[in-house]
Parts: sequence; structure tokens; C-alpha cells
Amino acid sequence: MKRRPAFTLVELLVVIAIIGVLVALLLPAVQAAREAARRMQCSNNLKQIGLALQNYHDVFNSLPFGARARFVNTSNTNPTGQNWGPSWLVSILSFCEQKPLSDLIENAMNVTPNLTDLTPNQTRVAFNVHNQKIGWMLCPSSPLPETEILRGSSNITAVVPSYVGISGAVNAGANVVSTEMRFWETRLKPAATAAPATTCAAPCNGPFTPTGSIQSWGGMLVPNEALGMAAAIDGTSNTMVVSEQAEYFYSQHTGQNTGFRIRIDGSYGNGGTGTFTGGWWFLGTNNGYTSSFGQTNWAKSYNITTLRAYGSPIPANTMLAYTGKGNNINVGNSASSTTAVQGIGQVQQNSPLISAHPNVVLAVFMDGHTQAINKTTPPPIVKRLATRDDGQQIGEF
Repeated sequence: MKRRPAFTLVELLVVIAIIGVLVALLLPAVQAAREAARRMQCSNNLKQIGLALQNYHDVFNSLPFGARARFVNTSNTNPTGQNWGPSWLVSILSFCEQKPLSDLIENAMNVTPNLTDLTPNQTRVAFNVHNQKIGWMLCPSSPLPETEILRGSSNITAVVPSYVGISGAVNAGANVVSTEMRFWETRLKPAATAAPATTCAAPCNGPFTPTGSIQSWGGMLVPNEALGMAAAIDGTSNTMVVSEQAEYFYSQHTGQNTGFRIRIDGSYGNGGTGTFTGGWWFLGTNNGYTSSFGQTNWAKSYNITTLRAYGSPIPANTMLAYTGKGNNINVGNSASSTTAVQGIGQVQQNSPLISAHPNVVLAVFMDGHTQAINKTTPPPIVKRLATRDDGQQIGEF
């Protein structure tokens, strides 16, 4: 029997090289296909959230409170006891196939209104959210953990949501873009003498609390107020209500080395005690105080955000998909600092809309449609989309 010739070493190396090239060509396509599938799933999650908000409106004739305090004051004296109330995510549970969990949370709040009480007992809200992994709260592309042990607890694990409610936008405060054209909400008339680059004239724009951040009531999911569809004077298709906030921001951060990562998600903060954690998706706001110009003395509002553009030392478009990588940026906590980026990071109100999708963030609008917003979209356009009645109709962008 005649023996077949074997492969030579050169032939074998050529075959291996060809296979390697084919794999190198195929792998990016596979990764792109996987990301496209993840992005579609994320869009479906936002679509479900948008439909849940609309169904909630059909039942109650308004949207839920964006972030609610258990007590809302009419004086400077805060009531005694715990004031934390629920977030808008709690309100839509029963409209997203989570009615049993919604009932458990409601019963627990009626017995023990302190939402940050981590006692392992069924009369505590935190205990009832333990191990409740809710798929529609999670973007599959997010690098953040899907669940996390709540701050101050030893065993209560809660989901880390990828989505945040839009409470409005501002163009005031530290690091404002000096060339940005101001806009006014149509329901409010600002002071004529306001300095356009440094002063927040419209009274709906609330406190610089926490220090270095600013809260707006110009969106559809705002603290301690339930708004109806009619409030979207610009039109439901022009008013963004929920978007993504689930990535890391890289910063020098108060003297630490460049590359220090800061969590960017609406549930991350200092509820409870101990090291800051995420997972506080059920938490709204605290220590509400009202005046003739709206809420002016506020604590952290979880799971909602106010959009704000920044200038030097970082690009002006930080409200969209900006991570700070490759830059020596300081995320500070002093409102008087001009070299620090204010309002970003833990217990802040102005973290950018950010996701792991390449170059875009996804958002759902009040009419229920979802849309990818490119990171190159000018900040004034995004802020008008976040404001329900600025009087501007946005076309193609």
C-alpha cells in the first residue's frame, strides 16, 4: 500500500495562518452581532418601561412620583422619624408583571415606613426585595454588577437597575458651557436680570444639594410631584422620560490616582450605613421641603437625574456617553471649585446618561417610542428633550 505524503511544516503553518486570519475577521462580526442583540434587548426593556408608565397613567390619571418622600413639609422644620419614600420603579412594578412584589413592598411600607431599615423581617421593604432579580431593569451590555449587597446589610441582595428617570435639565452652576444659549420653561418666567452663564433663574430649578449638584423639576419624573400627560406641553414624542445610566466614570477623584472608577447609576449611594453600594432601586427621596418656588431643601434623589452640560476641564457633551477615560479629571464635591466636575458620581444629581452601547444611549419617550441618542448630539438638544415645556419642537437630530 502506497503511503500518502504528510503535510510539510510550511504547509501546516500556512493553514494555521489562514485559520487565524479567518477567525480574526469573524470575531468582530460575532461581537457586533452580540452587541446588536443586547442593544435590542435593552430597547425592549425601555419599551416595556414606557408602556408601564402609560398604563399607570391610564389607571391613576398621572405618572408616578419620580422620587417620593414619606413626609413633605410646609415649613423649615423637618418632621421626626424616617422620611425616605419609594421611587418610580416601585410604582410601575404591578404594570410589569411584578404585582406580588408590589404588594409585598406596599404592605411593608404601611407597617415600617423606613425604607432603609435592613432588618431581616418581612415587614421591611429591603427584606422583600432580597434576591428579586428583575430582568427588565437590566441592560445586558452594562458592566455593572446585576445585583449587589445593600450598604449596611450582611445578606440583603438587590438588583442594580440600568435605567434612570429624567427629572429635567439645567444650564446653570459650576462648569456651565459659557456659549450655551439659555432656555426657559414656558410655565415659569425667570428674573430678567439673571446672569445667563452662572445663575439659575427659573425657580423650578432647585437646590445645589448635594453640594455641587443641581436638581430640576422640568422633566416628567420629578421629586414629590405626580405629572399627567398634559404636562408634556412640547408633545409626548418630544419629551424623554427614562434613559440609561449604567457605566463607570474614570476620574482622579479628590486626589486619588487617574483611572479611579466612579459608579454611574441611579441606585448607587449612601442609603443605610457602611461602604456606598448600588441596589437602592426602591428608594426615592428624603427630607422634603416645599416653598412657593418648589422644593428648595433636598437630600439625594435616587433613580432620577437632572441633565447638565459641562465645560472645562472636560468636553461640553458630558451628559451623553462620556466616561472620562484618558483624562486627568477631578470629580470634586465643592461647589466653588472651577477645576472639578460637579454633580457626577455618588450621591450626586447630574451624572451623565451613559451606557456600554458604542457611542449611543437609549431612551424612551412619553409616547412610548424608544430612540438611540448619539453621543455627538449637542447638549442643548438633549436638554430640550429632557424638558417637558421649554417651548421648542425638536425635529431630526
